[in-house]
Amino acid sequence: MEIFSKFEQQNRRKIAAKMAQKVKIAAKSPQKTGSKLTQKRPDEGLYIDARIGSSINNLKKIIKMATISIEFGKESSQKTREVYLLVRQGKTRQRVKTGVRLNEQEYSPKTKKIKSIEKARIVEKLRLDLIDNMSNLAAGSVTGAPDDAHTITKKIIKKQEKKELEFFAYAEDWVSRAKIKGAKNYLTMLNTLEKFLECRKLFFQEITVTFLKDFEAFLDDRPRAQSLYIGQMRHIFREAMLEYNTDDEIVIKNDPFLRYKAPKQVLKKGVRALSLEQLMKVVNYQPKKNTLAELAHDCFILSFCLMGMNSVDMYHVSCLENGTIKYKRTKTKDRRSDEAYIEVKVHPYIQPLMEKWKGDDRIFRFYKKYYCAECFNQNLNIGLKTIGKAVGISKLQFYQARHTFATLSRNLMKFSKGDVDEALNHVGTFDIADVYITKDFSIINDNNFKLIDKVFNLTKSKRGRKPKKQEVA
Repeated sequence: MEIFSKFEQQNRRKIAAKMAQKVKIAAKSPQKTGSKLTQKRPDEGLYIDARIGSSINNLKKIIKMATISIEFGKESSQKTREVYLLVRQGKTRQRVKTGVRLNEQEYSPKTKKIKSIEKARIVEKLRLDLIDNMSNLAAGSVTGAPDDAHTITKKIIKKQEKKELEFFAYAEDWVSRAKIKGAKNYLTMLNTLEKFLECRKLFFQEITVTFLKDFEAFLDDRPRAQSLYIGQMRHIFREAMLEYNTDDEIVIKNDPFLRYKAPKQVLKKGVRALSLEQLMKVVNYQPKKNTLAELAHDCFILSFCLMGMNSVDMYHVSCLENGTIKYKRTKTKDRRSDEAYIEVKVHPYIQPLMEKWKGDDRIFRFYKKYYCAECFNQNLNIGLKTIGKAVGISKLQFYQARHTFATLSRNLMKFSKGDVDEALNHVGTFDIADVYITKDFSIINDNNFKLIDKVFNLTKSKRGRKPKKQEVA
């Protein structure tokens, strides 16, 4: 349905003017006599290329028949409609997605028009851009029969993509090509950006400092998302610049991130760690058998006693030699020269839990029940939600076992920050010393044993007993 017919008329006149200019230039250009491709017009004494004349007739057909109008999709279960651009050529039709979706308040079923002025402008700008591309193609064409709607659409879209690079399309393609662990986070960022825009269409030239500030304000109640998502946008933006900008051609001319700095998340130190009293409440909780609470309870204790091991590593770890777990931390192994390798000695206190959850190909059998590490972690947090509600700890999450291990190692046991960093398998602050010192994991493992003995009030004679209800040490 065409709702801006006056623009259609203007662009048809533009095409006609370009075609007329083509004829004028061709008519003034002298051709060699005797050519099979030329014919003489005695009344004017001019030579006109027969191919150009044939093409002009074809272009007249295109100008007369090819149109680009707006069409609305069917109403979805969410009571929204997608907006399309419809290319018509003769009896052929081809739809083009605009990325714009309308809710009930933004669409009039009676008039079949867009009520939202902002979205109407977006759609009309896309329509006029495609019409302009079509006119340029028509004016530049010299041979061939009239194309059908599919071919015309393919040509004008290709021309539009070169002219205006679209952020969502590039980002989705880049994520599919890039071998990164955080691909899911990038896709989440794109979905959030779509909610902000209320459509899935954004050209690179539209990403300005003002736009980024508005997006930052949209995420005002989510400081972590502000830092992460805008940082991801910057990374994709710079990747596109490297890919498309060359010494000969600058496709992406503006880099707003030179003047705009993504906000940094200010972490409140220590707030995610449990106190010793809270930790013992979790440890002493008696979950029902064969429930997520039982899984979460046992894994929380395992993580704490294995120097804050992450759930993804508990899911994948497979090497246990002489009572020592050897693994490379999944989160950082690809960006560290030592591949984030660490050795963790198993304390006798958790040996019963090691046997309880023992696997075949891997140390733990969590992989048999859960399809992936993400699913495993989600179920752990569901179980911890039940425990937290029962013991009075709101928003209890699995990662708090790691924070609690670090906090008690430093504050309760007075271990050095360097030793705590090493136990957490972080990059140390003594880079030069690390070059000279041979890695020795016995120091952090001895510290870990002392921490477990202190927290669970153990002596050497009590080690290895099944974990049971404990009093705060």
